[in-house]
Amino acid sequence: DPRRLAAALVVACERAGVELRRDRADRLLVEHDRAVGAVLADGRGVRAAWTVLAGGSRSGLLGGLPADVLPPVRPVKGQVLRLAVPPLYAPFLSRTVRAVVRGSQVYLVPRADGELVVGATSEELGFDTTVTAGGVYELLRDAHELVPGITELPLTETRAGLRPGSPDNAPLLGPSALPGLLLATGHYRNGVLLTPVTGDAIASALATGVLPEEIRPFTPDRFLPAAPVSQEQLV
Repeated sequence: DPRRLAAALVVACERAGVELRRDRADRLLVEHDRAVGAVLADGRGVRAAWTVLAGGSRSGLLGGLPADVLPPVRPVKGQVLRLAVPPLYAPFLSRTVRAVVRGSQVYLVPRADGELVVGATSEELGFDTTVTAGGVYELLRDAHELVPGITELPLTETRAGLRPGSPDNAPLLGPSALPGLLLATGHYRNGVLLTPVTGDAIASALATGVLPEEIRPFTPDRFLPAAPVSQEQLV
C-alpha cells in the first residue's frame, strides 16, 4: 500500500534522526561546476556534499540544472479507482489480479482494510491530472471483464497521478554528468515496487562512493550526451 508505506517511511526516518525539510525545492545549488545542495521555495539553502534528485515526473523541472544534466523524464498520466468491499462481499479477492484487456493493462489490488484498487490508464498527456469519465469507464469495463461482481461495489475515490517515464521506461539511477548530483527517477509504472532496491543502492553509493552492480545498467549516461561518467567510482 503506497500510502501507508510512505507514511511509515517518514515516521521511520524521524525516529532515526533524519532532518526533514517539508518544502518544495526551487533550484539546484551549483558552485565550481559541482552540485552542493538546493534552494527551497522559501529561499532557504540546504547544502550537502551529495544531492539526490528524486523528483518523479517533475525531475526535469528543477531550476538550476545545466542543460546537459536534465534527466529525460516525461510524465505519463495514470487514472486509478478505489472501491470498498462491504462485509457482505468479503472476501472479494484474495490476491492481486493483473491482465491485459483489449490491449490495455489492468490490475486489481485488494487491501487488508477492505479497499480494492483498480488501475491504471496510461496516457501521454503531459502534466494533466484530470480524472475523466472515459478513464473511469474503461477501468471499470476492463475490471468487469475479469471480475464481473466488481460493479456491485461502492466507488470511493477516483484520482490521476503522473508516472516518471524515461525514453526506455527503465529507471535513471546513479551519478549524473554534474559532480555531486545523483539521480533516482524514471521508474515509470514500478516506482513503489523498486523503492527498496533503489533506496539501498543509492544509500550504498553515497556511503561507499562505489556504484552497486545491480544499478549500473541504469545510469543516466546511457541517454545524456555528456562525457562518460565512471560507473565504478563516484568521486
